[in-house]
Order: sequence, then C-alpha cells, then structure tokens
Amino acid sequence: MKKACIVTLGCPKNEADSDAFATCLSAAGWMVTDSTGEADLLLLNTCAFIEPAVEESLEVMEQAAEWKSGGDGRLLVLAGCLPGRYEVDDSEGLEAFDLVIGPADTASLAAFLGPGSGVEMPMPAGRAFRYLKVSEGCSNGCAYCTIPLIRGPGRNRPPDEILGEASELARLGAAEIGIVGQDTGAWRHGVMGMRGLLEKLASGNPETWFRLYYVHPAHVVPGFAELVEEYRNIMPYIDIPVQHYADSILRRMGRGYTGGDLDELFAGLDRRNVPVAVRTTVIVGYPGETEEDFEALAGFLSAHECIRIIAAFPYWHEEGTPEYRRALPEEMVPPEIVRARLARIGEIADGHYTWWGGFLEGGELSVLVDAPRRGHSVFDAPEVDGACVFEVDVPVGGVLRCRVMDWEGPDLMVEPVE
Repeated sequence: MKKACIVTLGCPKNEADSDAFATCLSAAGWMVTDSTGEADLLLLNTCAFIEPAVEESLEVMEQAAEWKSGGDGRLLVLAGCLPGRYEVDDSEGLEAFDLVIGPADTASLAAFLGPGSGVEMPMPAGRAFRYLKVSEGCSNGCAYCTIPLIRGPGRNRPPDEILGEASELARLGAAEIGIVGQDTGAWRHGVMGMRGLLEKLASGNPETWFRLYYVHPAHVVPGFAELVEEYRNIMPYIDIPVQHYADSILRRMGRGYTGGDLDELFAGLDRRNVPVAVRTTVIVGYPGETEEDFEALAGFLSAHECIRIIAAFPYWHEEGTPEYRRALPEEMVPPEIVRARLARIGEIADGHYTWWGGFLEGGELSVLVDAPRRGHSVFDAPEVDGACVFEVDVPVGGVLRCRVMDWEGPDLMVEPVE
C-alpha cells in the first residue's frame, strides 16, 4: 500500500491546508502516515510569513532532499507559503522535488496523483483535534503583512461547504475543530456572518468542540461572550491578534481601530458569567515605535485579566510589504531595545499565567486528552497554548472533567474527577 507523510510548518492555518492535502491523498488511495521512514511520498507544507519561517522551511527542504535520496521511487512535494510567496523553478535547488504547488492547491496535487483506487484510506489516528478553514487570503492590507503576497485577497467559503466539512471531520473522530482563516471574524455569506455560522456548527455537531482563531479586533463576532454561554461546545476562548495599542503605531500598521477600541473590546471580555480566555499577538519594535508607544502597549496588556496568552514577536522588515518600502533607517528600533521590550512583555505574560493559575486552581474544567498524560482545557488551544498534565495515563481522544491541582506557567496539573 502506498503511504504518504505530511510535514507541516507554521500555524494552525497551515494545519488546515495539510488536512485538505491529506484528504486529497486519501481519495487517491494513499495511506497517510506520521512516519517519514515508512512513507513513499513526503509533502512539505511550508511557511514563509516572516524571515525565520522562510529559513526553517529552507532547512527542512534540505532534509527532505536527503530523505528522497535514501530510497528508490520516493516522491517529494513542496507546497504552501514558500512557493506561494516566491517564484521558484528547478534552477533554484528544487531538482529533488517532483511537484511544487502553492497554499491549499489540492487541485494540482490531485492531478499529480492521478486516479485513485476508489477506496478512501483512513486518516492517521491519535489526533482528536482538526482545523477547518472558512476563508482564504486577506484584504485588510496591513502595512507589515505578507499574507496578501502569499494568499491573495480575502475569499470566503460558502456555508454549506463549511458545514459539510465540519460534519465529516466529526464523523472521522474530531473531538475539537479549530475555525481558522486569515481574518476569521470577517467571514460572511449573504446575510449570514460568523455568529450565524458558529451557531449552525455548534447546534449541528453538539458533541464537538469549536474554537475560534485569528479574529481581527475590528471583526470580533458580535455577542461572542453570550454565544459561549448559550452553546457550551463553543469554547470560551478567542484568538485576537491586536499587534499594538498605541494609536500612532496602529495607524501606521493600517489596522483600522484605536487603542480605545481595544480597551472597550477587552473590558467586555474581562468579567463574564462564563470566563473567556483571550490569546493575543503583538509586534514589538515596529518602525517609529517610541518608548511612550511601548509603554502604552505594556499598560494595555497588563490591564485586562481576560488575556491568558501573549505571543510577542519582533518586527521583521519583510520585502514586498508597504512598510518595507516606507520605513526610513532612522525609524528602525535598535535590536537591543527590541530584546528588552520583548523581555518586558514576557514578564507581563508571566503575570497573566499567575492570575489564571490562581483563578483555576482547585476548580473543575473540561479537558480534551491529546496523549496518555497530556491534554488541553477549554481555555487553551492545542499545541500552541498551555497543556493539562496528568500524573497517570488516561484514555486518549475523550473529554474528561478534571480538577486543577496546581499550575506552572500556562500549564495546569490536573486529575480526573471521580
């Protein structure tokens, strides 16, 4: 039996693309495996959002070329953001690759694989969570962002297609489905917006968790906190990348909202009957960022208890973006100042871990078990946020009611409730 392995680099949005590639492989009669050693085909789903991601992708490509040389008849596919962002050809070190395709290009993969056996191969076991993409591309035009270069303008998938895929993922054993897109909250089809779509997903799949990622602050789902209270399978969690707080930086970024808008939004999530955990992303050292701008950002991040996770990144000067063409050398923040500011954000993040640890310790919460002694709670996204750690083996793939015994950083030490 032909076997294929998919290696995914980058964020959950790429995981959603990899799931689509896996479905395509399965339809063509390939067994999808997690082991490169037993694979006949290796597909690299790359990331190229910022320079470190490009470097990682290039390193893994070298390793993949070595893998191909280790066995006769092995096939190698390069996919995702790296070929989506850059024009590449065989003269650029890609001789080892049998196919090069862009992000989510399942049509080209299917054409390369040819007609299948007519028998759908089972998906790899052991992963209780999947990702469902509701849109592709982005039309926000943020000054620092390479997404439009890679994936083009925003395009929304129709609701029937999304709902059908969700039902199929649930049938295949997905206990949790992450809703992803470059700007998830902006999804709309006719009169239906993301709120209506979430209601249909939750009511149609009552035993499946749904978690919302990548929600632009200007497009947060109306009444999201109330929605969480009504549908207990919509996770009390939302990923809102704010990027900054100072109005001067937000204008320069082209984000379309103010620091005051962020305060109003986050204040509405701070105190709820059902607590909502927020994961947010910020960029430190943006061109022109003053000490006053940074202090405004730090103050905002410190002020809101709904914030559970802060992902802070240094600004990367990415070729092809509006900021790359506009920024002057004297506006660039020195690396040593950027490092100090990132460290300060890290201290603020530690404070939120302390608050949430104290808030949750001694209480009960639902945990989805990802491995015999590891899972994630309703307040944490799998693989990217805090984990729930068990002292004994527990059944994988199910949801357990657990008591929080202790905490360390974002991780929670839990035990099942009898």
